Amino acid sequence: MKAAVVEDVKTVTVKEVNKPEPAPGEVLIRIEYCLLCTWEQRIYSGLSGVGLPFIPGHEASGIIERIPDETVTGFKVGDKVAFKTLDHCGHCSYCYQGLDNQCTGKAKKRLYKGIPGSGGLAQYITLQVERVFSIFNDISLKDAAFTEPLSCCIHSVKRSGINLGDTVVIFGAGIMGQIHGILALLQGARTVIIEPVEARRSLARKLGAHICIDPFQEDVVETVKELTRGEGADVVFITTNMPDLVVTGLSVVRKTGRIVLYGSFHPNRELPMDPNSVHYSEVVITGSSGPATSDFLQASRMLSYGIVPTKDFIYDIFSLEEIDEAFKAALLPDSYRAVVKLHT
Repeated sequence: MKAAVVEDVKTVTVKEVNKPEPAPGEVLIRIEYCLLCTWEQRIYSGLSGVGLPFIPGHEASGIIERIPDETVTGFKVGDKVAFKTLDHCGHCSYCYQGLDNQCTGKAKKRLYKGIPGSGGLAQYITLQVERVFSIFNDISLKDAAFTEPLSCCIHSVKRSGINLGDTVVIFGAGIMGQIHGILALLQGARTVIIEPVEARRSLARKLGAHICIDPFQEDVVETVKELTRGEGADVVFITTNMPDLVVTGLSVVRKTGRIVLYGSFHPNRELPMDPNSVHYSEVVITGSSGPATSDFLQASRMLSYGIVPTKDFIYDIFSLEEIDEAFKAALLPDSYRAVVKLHT
């Protein structure tokens, strides 16, 4: 089979590698679509800690092609599926509690002719059945590839504890900020998007955001205070990679409010914080990292039911042979997701 291999900084090629064989308890999936997430973009740009060469890709969808006789499952050959390519061990204390996104054990290594990878940019993958999720209602597999990013945002929204009638402030209107906005609306909240780029604010308004603020034109703290009668936001999400926004977020959240640090920060740095302000206000500061299995299940259902739209997030579709052009497109500031089609 073919796979995209990032061999060096901004050097990606298509190579022939071994097609995996499913073991008992696994299925073989023919991957149809894979999105290029910011993690893949950092691998391509040499900004991640992943050693090269590497076969990236984890926001993907496909069709079950083979099921070994020893695999006990309700899946059938030909079923449309989304899947978790980023493995967890399944037997550490976090996995046993359903917190598999915090796995501390050692997961099975995936190698293709000695090249490690998450494997979403290979044409086939083998996975244990508990990492595979049904897609139905005849939705496109292109749309189904959004299961992983949607599941990450679902996990974040769960950690925030949004209530009906809350005011939710979202810093950043990239794809993750936009999806947070959609989910906050579904939770019955008023959404306030903080984003300097007009095109992104325009899309946020199209997707239902109540208020969009350009931080270069308005004072974010004063505006949020005015919107909330001086109290501040009930929930704040930081979905960008800029650590300074955490300080701003703490300035706009109300007493007993919640602030979720969703995105990873690059470059990271230490921030000043007044511990007494947290003590007296009872503000909850938490992070959100990846999805748990239950989040993935909910994301696959929401996409299958057509609850979350995806078409506005697709910049363009590229063939596997156009993988270098796909990565370059993914790095453009107006690109939400470049989509790679693994088979022609």
